[in-house]
Amino acid sequence: MLLKACLNGARAAVDHPRVPVTPEALAKDAAACHAVGAGAFHVHPRAAHGFESLDAADLGATVADLRRACPGVPVGVSTGAWMVPDVKARHARVASWKALSASTRPDFASVNLSEPGWESIADALLDAGIGVEAGVWFPEDVSRLTAWPQASKCLRILVETQSSQPEAACQEARTLVELLRATGLERPLLVHGSEGGAWAVLGWARRHGFDTRIGLEDTLVLPDGQRAQDNAALVSAAIRVMRER
Repeated sequence: MLLKACLNGARAAVDHPRVPVTPEALAKDAAACHAVGAGAFHVHPRAAHGFESLDAADLGATVADLRRACPGVPVGVSTGAWMVPDVKARHARVASWKALSASTRPDFASVNLSEPGWESIADALLDAGIGVEAGVWFPEDVSRLTAWPQASKCLRILVETQSSQPEAACQEARTLVELLRATGLERPLLVHGSEGGAWAVLGWARRHGFDTRIGLEDTLVLPDGQRAQDNAALVSAAIRVMRER
């Protein structure tokens, strides 16, 4: 099972003082998480003003620092529509990543299938040689995915539950996985939750043999409800959960 560390997301210092924002801070956190068991990273690069960015320069600087800190460990980023709401402008940003060097280009990027224009974003990623993680949030996203001509080229499918209630989040995961299995699309699944549903879904994913993820993007607390010191503490706790019989 792959455990991916999602290091920051849209979080800021107001949410948690140890949320990494700069390339240097992300690289330091990545190294600490890899040391305790993380096998890949998902990050949201920032511009100089601190806001999330899809600009190639910001992306490249962040990826380069993570690669130096953790050689050979896959690095992924987000293409979330909230960063650049205009579809054409967002597509242009993502398409520009093709010009990045191998050392600064991400290995993969997530694409939320509930967002307008996701197909063009996913196509641009594939054209740039960047793996696509198809983010399935809702049942209707499954039919969107299967209707995409390049669905079989996805690196993996992200089953991303929305409920903050543990039982409801696990039921969402079960429903989405069953729908995906019924399509016959054979791509790896990474299943994860957020906030109050994060640890329950991680446990569900472990029991069913799916890849999963954890980090300050998804939750600020440990399985016992205590506030996590940092990303490495969350990854360490997740590794313990994954090793439980």
